[in-house]
Parts: sequence; structure tokens; C-alpha cells
Amino acid sequence: MGIRFRKSIKLGDLVKINISKTGLSATVGKKGASINLGSKGTYLNLSPTAVGVKGTGVSYRQKITGGYSNLIGAIANKKSEQKNEKEIKEVDTSVIDKYNEELETNTHLYKYTDNVSSKEELLKRINEFESESSKEIYSLAQEGDEETIESLISAFLNNLELNFEVKANYELEENILYVDLDLPEIENFKDEYPVLRNNEVVYKKKTSNELRKEYGDTVMSLGIYLSSNFFNISGYINEIVLSAFTTKRNSDGDLKDVYIYSVKFIRDTFENTDLKKLDNAYDFVLKFENRINTTNYSFKEIKPYSNNKEIAKNTALDDAVAGLKELGYKAGDIAKILPKLEELGLSDSGEILRNGLKMLNND
Repeated sequence: MGIRFRKSIKLGDLVKINISKTGLSATVGKKGASINLGSKGTYLNLSPTAVGVKGTGVSYRQKITGGYSNLIGAIANKKSEQKNEKEIKEVDTSVIDKYNEELETNTHLYKYTDNVSSKEELLKRINEFESESSKEIYSLAQEGDEETIESLISAFLNNLELNFEVKANYELEENILYVDLDLPEIENFKDEYPVLRNNEVVYKKKTSNELRKEYGDTVMSLGIYLSSNFFNISGYINEIVLSAFTTKRNSDGDLKDVYIYSVKFIRDTFENTDLKKLDNAYDFVLKFENRINTTNYSFKEIKPYSNNKEIAKNTALDDAVAGLKELGYKAGDIAKILPKLEELGLSDSGEILRNGLKMLNND
């Protein structure tokens, strides 16, 4: 005959701990209605009185769950899930959101401006200005007053807020606005980006192709963005010749301004384009007459379009140099004074020739 061992410990009026050879169990409740938690499961116990059949000796016992080991495991798993969920929620991904927002803004900058209005639409807006002085300035701009248009462009550029620094020189010649755009250098672009990995924000290095594509999309997008705003300053502007340059090191290691694209933007095409629906800045730029030399967003140096004044200066300079050669001056000596002649900015070949003679004779 085996030896049975059983001991009960009461914890208050409602809880009793039972100790036996098979392990621990607990009974919660009072006589007649209680819940028993043990290794074999959790049971609901009801006496004959509790089930409404007093005097019959009939009682009720129903298994509710598995053993307490299963229950403890379930509770532990639940707590583990809650802990993991809490940890995931506590990861600060704001740096990722900020980076993605900045990237979207830079590469699709043209989507953050108004579409180009027609000349007629711009003229109708004169009545939207409250002060008479504003109406006068706006009217002068639409009539093609060069000084007013250039001052409005200057005001726009001075108030421009972008994620990178932009500089531009501009000159209005009849209905054509010539813009020299000083681009940011690719070296100033971030070469890594944040990602979420194993519930942690880490930084991943960009490939050279990824970095070049981001740079190319950004500088193309910038050109479209600026041109659309310039067109909306004055309906007088029919064309914008935008030439963009950046600073690169030459084979000798010296810094040099290098033009990487030059485009002749036409107003009519802009007016008929919904900029917010454009997906690719590069494809849009290629619709216009352009000078771009690139493979996989690796830009090569190009010669930009020149305005008529620059063409006249260059032609006059070439004629003056030819005249000096005819007078017997050596090409090497002329090459030494050529930078000084260019700095004069003269468009009359006779004046350039006279200044060249003075420089050569003084030397």
C-alpha cells in the first residue's frame, strides 16, 4: 500500500494551497463553488446546492484550461509579445521620416510650386493686389520692364529656402532670360541614409550610382523649379536659357567651375505641363533644346549657350586677336594678355585691338 501525502495551507478565506507528491495546486473560492488550479488543468467545481439539485448528491466539475505549466507558458509568451511590441513602438524612426521627406523634396522640387500661368492669366491678377504701388510694380513686370523683372527675381532668390545653397546670375535680353545657376557640389550630398534593421535605426552607405542619381535628379529638378517661378514673375519672358555649373577638380587637382547642363526652356511647353504630375525631371528637360553629356548620371563638362551680348563679345575678341596677329605679334605674347582683354568686357573689336596694342607695347 502506497503512502499518500497531502497538506493544505490557507491563505485567507478564499485561497488554499494544496501540497502533494504530484505537485502544487491551488483552490480559489468557498465551499460549494470554487476553482482548482493544478498540474492537470484548471477546473470549476460546483456543489449540489450550487447547481440547484440539493439532496441528490449530484455535483458539477468542468475543466477550463490545461495545466498551470501551460498557463504559465502562455502568460510568459503574452508578456514577451507585449514587451516586443512595446520595444518596437518605442523605436524613434523620425530620422528616417525626415530623410525621406528631404529626399522627396530635393528630387521632385518642381512639384512644390505653381504651374506656369499664361500671359493673359498673369495680367488678370493685377486686381488681386491691394496697394497701388504693388499694382504698378506688377504691371511694369508684365510690360517687360527689365529693371523691375530683375529686381523681382532677386527678391525671389533672396527669400528662397531650400535644403542646400543656391546662387544664380541672370540677365534679361529682350524676351529671353539668361540664367547662370551655381549648383551645390555632389561632395556636399549625404553619402549614407538611415534604415530600420532589427528594430534599430542604422545608416547604410549609398552606392556611387545611387548618389549620382540623387544628385542628377536634384539639380535637374532645381532647374525646372526656378524656371517655372521665373516664368510666373513676368509673362514677358518667353524663353529661359538656363546654364548650370558646379565646382570640380581638374586633372591637376585645381578647383574649376564646370558647366554640366544648359537648356533652352520654352514658356509654351511649361504652360501646357502639370508639374505635379511629372515623375522624372530628366525626361522633361530632354524635351527642350539642350546641351547635356551624361551617362548613368555622370555629368561631363559641356559648353553652355551664350546670349547675344556674349556672342558679340567673343566675336569682337576673336577679330581683335586676328588683327594683332596680322600686325606681327606672336601668339604666345597675345595669349599672355588675353585674360586681361576678356576682363574688359568690350564688344567692339577696334577698342579691344587698341587696348591689346597698349598692353603689348607696355610689356
